Amino acid sequence: MDVEKTSIYIWGLTCEGCALTVTRAVMALEGVESAEVTPDYEWANVIYDPKLTNPEEMARAIEAAGYGAEL
Repeated sequence: MDVEKTSIYIWGLTCEGCALTVTRAVMALEGVESAEVTPDYEWANVIYDPKLTNPEEMARAIEAAGYGAEL
């Protein structure tokens, strides 16, 4: 399986709870293998299968969870 890695800037993260919410939102997408969200730096690093999802879908999931996302 081919995987890719992307980094997404997230704004609105204020705590570990926020990071967990974003992690869960991204991990719920089919094809996401791992997501590391760091509130101190406001970044999500995601490893995913590009045949099943893409960064735009991840950004929509983050925004649906109540945070801003920029690719």
